[in-house]
Amino acid sequence: MTCHYLRKRGKPLANDEQKNRSPRNWPKLLGWTVVPVLLLAAWQISAVHLQQPWLFPPVSRVVEQLLHPLRQHYASGSLLMNTSVSLLRVLIGFALAAVVGIPLGVLMGSVRTIRGLIEPLVELLRPLCPIAWLPFAIAVFKLKTVPQLFGVRFSHTILDHLQLGMIFVLFWGGFFPILVNTLDGVMGVRRNYLLLAKTLGASRLQSFVHVCLPAAMPMILTGLRQGIATCWFVIIAAEMLPGSDSGIGYLLIYAADQSAMDIVIASMIIIGVVGALLSFIMRWMMHSAVIWQGKE
Repeated sequence: MTCHYLRKRGKPLANDEQKNRSPRNWPKLLGWTVVPVLLLAAWQISAVHLQQPWLFPPVSRVVEQLLHPLRQHYASGSLLMNTSVSLLRVLIGFALAAVVGIPLGVLMGSVRTIRGLIEPLVELLRPLCPIAWLPFAIAVFKLKTVPQLFGVRFSHTILDHLQLGMIFVLFWGGFFPILVNTLDGVMGVRRNYLLLAKTLGASRLQSFVHVCLPAAMPMILTGLRQGIATCWFVIIAAEMLPGSDSGIGYLLIYAADQSAMDIVIASMIIIGVVGALLSFIMRWMMHSAVIWQGKE
């Protein structure tokens, strides 16, 4: 409000505020332009010098794979199809983790009795690596898919590649970051805010909706960002293990067995780009949702 008022009055901002509002962006600009070009040049020179495309393919071969995402590779499908399968698995597992983790975290942070009953179990299970649950998930869910859950054997769509075991592992990977951050966010709400709301006549529900939830929102969104990053990491690792027949991780390991390094590196680039894109989307959502949060 003060900055807006000073602008309307024509008064300059303080020097510190001007520095904060006009940061030097040249390192970021170099990071997105010059540095990648230098890396690509070094890569191309090394590939030409080694002359071993099965080990270190030239840039042109990898770019060709990326420019033809619909090209079929072996029996696993195209780059686009396998990436879509992995991304859809991640979104379903992440959505389930958020639907369960956020309400449970809010409940544990609001009710001390429930927190005391559940927190020991959470601390016991949280250190377990999600990938360690994959053999258990395969044994329990077999190779059942989402359509089979509703009595449809084959839907002849991408849903046939959504194994319940992998979705369970993804749920497990995203659940605990979301739960713990939500719990910390609710417990970290300043007591003075709640007392002030009570003094102004707010009910417990109004205090929760208008005070507790907004104050905990930054931590909840941080948990969501960590959760989706963990899910993306977990699905790539899970698809490299036995029991998978599709996904970008599966294509990467299968192409490595065939010494197709251009496909391997193209898959690695896609994995990095999609992971960065998911992180960017979550960061944008965080800034949009908590734009009111001031910086100290």
